[in-house]
Amino acid sequence: MERSIDREKVIRLLQEMAEYFRECRSNASFASKAENHFWELQNASNEAVAMLKEQEHGETFIVIDSKTGEEADTYNIALHEDWAKHLCYCDIDGWAIEDDGTLMLVDDCGRVAYADRERFKVVWDD
Repeated sequence: MERSIDREKVIRLLQEMAEYFRECRSNASFASKAENHFWELQNASNEAVAMLKEQEHGETFIVIDSKTGEEADTYNIALHEDWAKHLCYCDIDGWAIEDDGTLMLVDDCGRVAYADRERFKVVWDD
């Protein structure tokens, strides 16, 4: 599974999210909502940076699920597993890896779910 990312689109989306956060923060009635959006922005930023680094270095990988011994089924994981149920199961972008090696499942809305290091294995393509 090859993934690609439009760098300009990511930058534009992050800028829009940052602007929205600033608007929410300036209005006290949106304080709770602003805090939630801040964490969403942080997660989306981390995911975007990881994907950009992956693309720049040409490194691709697959994720093996130790429960099945096969490539992880992101659709079913997001649909049925508690740790990933907040993701949009029908619009999963794929896997991303942060600089520290943390594996995340990402949907197209920028939401992330952090995967269990013991359950999933990353296999790098040559």
